[in-house]
Amino acid sequence: MENPFKYGGIVRGPYFADRTEELAELIREMTNLGRVFLISPRRLGKTCLLFNLMDRLRDLGFATAYLDLNAYPDIRSFAAALTHLTCKALESNTERLIKILSGLQRLRLKVSVGHNGSLTGTVEVAIEDKDALPALMEGMHYAEKLARKKGKRLVIVIDEFSDLPKYDGQTLEKALRAEIQQHEHIGYILSGSEQSVMLSMTRDRKRAFYKLGRIMELGPIDRGAYAYFIFGWLHKGKYRFEKRDLEKIFELGKDVPHNIQRLCHNLWELARDSREITPDLIEKLPWVIARQDSPHFELLWQAASQLQRTLLMALSREPDAKPFSKEFQMTYGIGPSSSIKASLDSLTKKGILFKTLKGAYQFSDTFMPYWISDLKQTEK
Repeated sequence: MENPFKYGGIVRGPYFADRTEELAELIREMTNLGRVFLISPRRLGKTCLLFNLMDRLRDLGFATAYLDLNAYPDIRSFAAALTHLTCKALESNTERLIKILSGLQRLRLKVSVGHNGSLTGTVEVAIEDKDALPALMEGMHYAEKLARKKGKRLVIVIDEFSDLPKYDGQTLEKALRAEIQQHEHIGYILSGSEQSVMLSMTRDRKRAFYKLGRIMELGPIDRGAYAYFIFGWLHKGKYRFEKRDLEKIFELGKDVPHNIQRLCHNLWELARDSREITPDLIEKLPWVIARQDSPHFELLWQAASQLQRTLLMALSREPDAKPFSKEFQMTYGIGPSSSIKASLDSLTKKGILFKTLKGAYQFSDTFMPYWISDLKQTEK
């Protein structure tokens, strides 16, 4: 039997851990073609949730289009992708799709012929950068017009929406709101991982997206539901275990689905021969993963300054430490606060740490502190 605990990619179907409530809520919102701002820290399974949602929506007769803003460096490429993907979602016939796309004014149709003579139509912006925003608005307007004409409900999912400011943020936000609020046949899910950015976009009265739609914050999966998912697969694999022992996995993974999936994946493999899961084996899991990722952590470590390394060691030992307190600085012999602030900002920019909404600094990778601890043991 293959390992059922998948991680690191899009997990679908029976391998997707329970998000029943969230799926039901989003389906209700999209049935009414609403607008949802989905906010979630990284590794909580946001993108997997969105793909499973789109699978369900298509089963219900919706057309869906998914875009990840990380993939589009400018408004030109974003406009071309949105237009092509929405039109393709609404029209499956290639010849009719090409005919539809050829009617656009600011976007140029590009037709390719395959080895078997099949035609493929894509879109590119054929105008100057300054006219890219009107091209985007044309594409969105056309999607609404086509959905109405086809008598279909379309859901557009824009992932990593917190990346929007990399474009001409304020101008683009106003234009998007003006267009979106006119749509009657399209529902929108605008999701992002940068919590502070998303909250600023949606809760600031001066920003264009203020009160445009519902704000939905994604949290950890309910432990009871997740445990049921894990137990079910272990039973199918004929593993022997005590349910109370497996509760430790949630603590080790800090309730982050990506971490829990990876812990369970390694647990499955380590106990594959014996089919026996023990508390000792569970305790070993974070150290196993830390060693698996050692080359990656080593690169990050080598690129860090001495002060940054000291901070990382301190935070690995005291996750709830207050780096700007006198006690912290005296304990670890570092300071002044300005130097600590500069180092923390640099580590955050590198993605090693992240700053919570409450202002605390935490490791982006739950297993890096184990690697640092292992490193300290090696140096002794």
